[in-house]
Amino acid sequence: MTRIPLLALAVVLAGCVGSRSAAPEPTMAAPLAARLADYADATARLVAAGDGCGARKQALALQAATVAAINAHQVPGALQEPLQASANDLVKRIACTPPPAPSTTGEEDDKKHGKAKDRGDGKGKE
Repeated sequence: MTRIPLLALAVVLAGCVGSRSAAPEPTMAAPLAARLADYADATARLVAAGDGCGARKQALALQAATVAAINAHQVPGALQEPLQASANDLVKRIACTPPPAPSTTGEEDDKKHGKAKDRGDGKGKE
């Protein structure tokens, strides 16, 4: 995963709390922006740690929180699309790859080597 989507999300969130430019820009409440940034930060930490499944879970939580904030009219219209697009892109870029299944030992190894397992019924004893 590249850092560009996280950077884009951070830029969008930073712009959400307002700026001091001449033209007023749409702003979002600082607590909401901070909460969404916390999800993004947690996602980035998990990606850096190699925990794709944990990172995807956090990214999905960010996506859900973004949708909830938009539906609750807490995000100005001008910020809704870039914020949602960044959250969606982040989710798409993170893969949860489960660890490989543990290797079987015992019976499978015995079958490979032509040994029968003792079932306790007198059958299969060597």
